[in-house]
Amino acid sequence: MSQLGFFHDNDSCISCRNCIIACKDKNDLPLGEKFRRVYDYAGGSWEVDTNGAYVGKDNFAYSVSVACMHCETPACMTACPVTAIKKREEDGVVWIDDQICIGCGACVTACPYNAPYLSQEKGIARKCDLCRSLIDNDEDPACVACCPTRCLNYGEIENLKSSYGDLQQVAPLPEASMTGPSVVFNPSRLNPDGKLKGEVLNAPEEIESAAV
Repeated sequence: MSQLGFFHDNDSCISCRNCIIACKDKNDLPLGEKFRRVYDYAGGSWEVDTNGAYVGKDNFAYSVSVACMHCETPACMTACPVTAIKKREEDGVVWIDDQICIGCGACVTACPYNAPYLSQEKGIARKCDLCRSLIDNDEDPACVACCPTRCLNYGEIENLKSSYGDLQQVAPLPEASMTGPSVVFNPSRLNPDGKLKGEVLNAPEEIESAAV
Protein backbone atom coordinates (compact mmCIF):
# COMPACT_ATOMS: atom_id res chain seq x y z
CA MET A 1 0.00 0.00 0.00
CA SER A 2 1.16 3.51 -0.75
CA GLN A 3 1.77 5.72 2.29
CA LEU A 4 1.92 9.50 2.26
CA GLY A 5 3.67 11.38 5.03
CA PHE A 6 5.36 14.61 6.10
CA PHE A 7 8.95 15.84 6.23
CA HIS A 8 10.06 18.54 8.66
CA ASP A 9 13.45 20.25 8.77
CA ASN A 10 14.09 21.36 12.36
CA ASP A 11 17.04 23.48 11.25
CA SER A 12 14.99 25.51 8.75
CA CYS A 13 11.83 26.05 10.82
CA ILE A 14 11.63 29.63 12.12
CA SER A 15 8.51 29.07 14.24
CA CYS A 16 6.53 31.60 12.20
CA ARG A 17 3.25 29.64 12.59
CA ASN A 18 2.31 30.18 8.94
CA CYS A 19 1.50 26.46 8.74
CA ILE A 20 -0.98 26.77 11.59
CA ILE A 21 -2.66 29.82 10.06
CA ALA A 22 -2.90 28.27 6.58
CA CYS A 23 -4.36 25.07 8.03
CA LYS A 24 -6.94 26.97 10.09
CA ASP A 25 -7.92 29.02 7.04
CA LYS A 26 -8.24 26.01 4.72
CA ASN A 27 -10.31 24.03 7.25
CA ASP A 28 -12.30 27.05 8.51
CA LEU A 29 -11.38 26.27 12.13
CA PRO A 30 -12.88 28.46 14.86
CA LEU A 31 -10.90 30.30 17.53
CA GLY A 32 -9.18 27.85 19.87
CA GLU A 33 -9.07 24.95 17.41
CA LYS A 34 -6.13 23.86 15.26
CA PHE A 35 -4.94 20.74 13.49
CA ARG A 36 -1.23 21.65 13.51
CA ARG A 37 1.02 22.68 16.40
CA VAL A 38 4.54 24.10 16.64
CA TYR A 39 6.63 23.08 19.65
CA ASP A 40 9.50 25.40 20.60
CA TYR A 41 12.04 23.11 22.28
CA ALA A 42 15.19 24.37 24.02
CA GLY A 43 17.74 23.50 26.68
CA GLY A 44 21.17 24.17 28.08
CA SER A 45 22.59 26.21 30.93
CA TRP A 46 24.86 29.15 31.70
CA GLU A 47 28.16 29.28 33.53
CA VAL A 48 30.11 32.24 34.87
CA ASP A 49 33.67 32.41 33.52
CA THR A 50 36.72 33.87 35.23
CA ASN A 51 35.80 37.34 33.95
CA GLY A 52 32.35 37.16 35.48
CA ALA A 53 30.64 36.78 32.12
CA TYR A 54 27.86 34.28 31.53
CA VAL A 55 28.79 31.63 28.97
CA GLY A 56 26.33 29.22 27.41
CA LYS A 57 26.82 25.49 27.95
CA ASP A 58 25.17 23.01 25.57
CA ASN A 59 22.59 25.64 24.60
CA PHE A 60 20.20 24.77 21.81
CA ALA A 61 16.77 25.72 20.51
CA TYR A 62 14.64 24.53 17.62
CA SER A 63 11.01 24.25 16.58
CA VAL A 64 9.01 21.24 15.44
CA SER A 65 5.79 21.60 13.43
CA VAL A 66 3.54 18.58 13.91
CA ALA A 67 0.05 17.44 13.00
CA CYS A 68 -1.53 14.02 12.54
CA MET A 69 1.25 11.55 11.68
CA HIS A 70 -0.99 9.26 9.58
CA CYS A 71 0.58 6.37 11.42
CA GLU A 72 1.19 2.85 10.19
CA THR A 73 -0.82 1.58 13.16
CA PRO A 74 -2.96 4.54 14.26
CA ALA A 75 -3.76 4.38 17.98
CA CYS A 76 -6.76 6.64 17.35
CA MET A 77 -8.28 4.21 14.85
CA THR A 78 -7.77 1.24 17.16
CA ALA A 79 -9.41 3.08 20.06
CA CYS A 80 -12.49 4.31 18.14
CA PRO A 81 -15.52 2.25 19.30
CA VAL A 82 -17.62 3.05 16.22
CA THR A 83 -14.96 2.72 13.46
CA ALA A 84 -15.32 6.41 12.56
CA ILE A 85 -11.58 6.70 11.91
CA LYS A 86 -10.44 5.30 8.56
CA LYS A 87 -7.12 4.76 6.82
CA ARG A 88 -7.31 5.11 3.04
CA GLU A 89 -6.00 2.10 1.17
CA GLU A 90 -4.68 4.14 -1.76
CA ASP A 91 -2.37 6.45 0.24
CA GLY A 92 -2.57 5.65 3.96
CA VAL A 93 -4.22 8.95 4.91
CA VAL A 94 -6.02 8.67 8.27
CA TRP A 95 -9.30 10.59 8.45
CA ILE A 96 -12.41 10.89 10.61
CA ASP A 97 -15.88 10.26 9.21
CA ASP A 98 -17.95 13.10 10.68
CA GLN A 99 -21.17 11.20 10.03
CA ILE A 100 -20.11 8.29 12.24
CA CYS A 101 -18.09 9.97 15.03
CA ILE A 102 -19.99 10.15 18.34
CA GLY A 103 -17.57 12.52 20.08
CA CYS A 104 -16.63 10.06 22.83
CA GLY A 105 -13.01 11.24 22.95
CA ALA A 106 -11.41 7.78 22.88
CA CYS A 107 -9.15 8.82 19.99
CA VAL A 108 -8.07 11.96 21.83
CA THR A 109 -6.92 9.90 24.80
CA ALA A 110 -5.22 7.25 22.66
CA CYS A 111 -3.13 9.45 20.31
CA PRO A 112 0.41 10.05 21.63
CA TYR A 113 0.77 13.09 19.34
CA ASN A 114 -2.28 15.04 20.58
CA ALA A 115 -3.58 15.14 17.00
CA PRO A 116 -7.34 14.57 17.44
CA TYR A 117 -9.35 16.87 19.69
CA LEU A 118 -13.04 17.26 20.51
CA SER A 119 -14.55 20.22 18.70
CA GLN A 120 -16.77 22.25 21.01
CA GLU A 121 -18.50 23.69 17.97
CA LYS A 122 -19.30 20.39 16.21
CA GLY A 123 -19.32 17.98 19.15
CA ILE A 124 -17.11 15.47 17.32
CA ALA A 125 -13.43 14.64 17.06
CA ARG A 126 -11.41 16.49 14.42
CA LYS A 127 -7.83 16.38 13.14
CA CYS A 128 -5.57 16.84 10.10
CA ASP A 129 -6.54 14.69 7.10
CA LEU A 130 -3.48 15.74 5.06
CA CYS A 131 -5.76 18.09 3.08
CA ARG A 132 -7.46 15.24 1.20
CA SER A 133 -9.44 17.66 -0.94
CA LEU A 134 -6.21 19.30 -2.11
CA ILE A 135 -3.93 16.30 -2.62
CA ASP A 136 -6.70 14.50 -4.53
CA ASN A 137 -6.39 17.36 -7.04
CA ASP A 138 -2.57 17.13 -7.13
CA GLU A 139 -2.16 20.20 -4.91
CA ASP A 140 0.08 20.48 -1.85
CA PRO A 141 -1.40 20.46 1.66
CA ALA A 142 -2.04 23.99 2.89
CA CYS A 143 0.72 23.84 5.50
CA VAL A 144 3.32 22.72 2.96
CA ALA A 145 2.28 25.27 0.33
CA CYS A 146 2.59 28.24 2.70
CA CYS A 147 5.89 27.45 4.45
CA PRO A 148 8.27 30.37 3.73
CA THR A 149 11.45 28.39 4.47
CA ARG A 150 10.26 25.16 2.82
CA CYS A 151 10.95 23.25 6.03
CA LEU A 152 7.74 21.28 5.45
CA ASN A 153 7.24 18.80 2.65
CA TYR A 154 5.09 15.78 1.98
CA GLY A 155 5.04 12.78 -0.31
CA GLU A 156 5.49 9.02 -0.37
CA ILE A 157 7.16 8.15 2.91
CA GLU A 158 9.74 5.89 1.26
CA ASN A 159 10.67 8.70 -1.15
CA LEU A 160 11.00 11.11 1.76
CA LYS A 161 13.29 8.66 3.55
CA SER A 162 15.41 8.31 0.42
CA SER A 163 15.76 12.09 0.17
CA TYR A 164 16.07 13.08 3.82
CA GLY A 165 16.98 10.00 5.87
CA ASP A 166 14.87 7.80 8.10
CA LEU A 167 14.77 9.73 11.41
CA GLN A 168 11.14 9.53 12.59
CA GLN A 169 11.40 10.82 16.15
CA VAL A 170 12.87 13.98 17.68
CA ALA A 171 12.37 15.52 21.11
CA PRO A 172 9.88 16.40 22.45
CA LEU A 173 7.84 13.85 20.46
CA PRO A 174 7.10 10.34 21.74
CA GLU A 175 8.95 7.20 20.67
CA ALA A 176 8.17 6.42 17.02
CA SER A 177 7.79 2.68 17.64
CA MET A 178 4.51 3.34 19.45
CA THR A 179 2.49 3.88 16.25
CA GLY A 180 4.87 4.01 13.27
CA PRO A 181 4.40 7.68 12.30
CA SER A 182 4.57 8.61 8.62
CA VAL A 183 7.05 11.41 9.11
CA VAL A 184 10.76 12.11 8.55
CA PHE A 185 12.79 14.74 10.38
CA ASN A 186 16.04 16.57 9.71
CA PRO A 187 17.35 17.14 13.25
CA SER A 188 18.69 20.41 14.56
CA ARG A 189 22.44 20.75 14.05
CA LEU A 190 22.59 22.02 17.66
CA ASN A 191 21.22 18.71 18.95
CA PRO A 192 21.65 16.22 16.10
CA ASP A 193 21.63 13.04 18.18
CA GLY A 194 18.96 14.20 20.61
CA LYS A 195 21.18 13.64 23.64
CA LEU A 196 20.77 17.18 24.96
CA LYS A 197 17.65 17.44 27.10
CA GLY A 198 15.38 20.44 27.12
CA GLU A 199 11.80 21.55 27.58
CA VAL A 200 8.91 22.85 25.51
CA LEU A 201 8.95 26.61 26.01
CA ASN A 202 5.38 27.10 24.81
CA ALA A 203 3.81 24.17 26.68
CA PRO A 204 0.73 26.12 27.89
CA GLU A 205 -0.04 27.12 24.29
CA GLU A 206 0.64 23.83 22.52
CA ILE A 207 0.54 20.94 24.99
CA GLU A 208 -1.71 21.96 27.87
CA SER A 209 -4.27 23.32 25.41
CA ALA A 210 -4.18 20.18 23.22
CA ALA A 211 -7.57 19.03 24.47
CA VAL A 212 -9.28 22.30 23.48
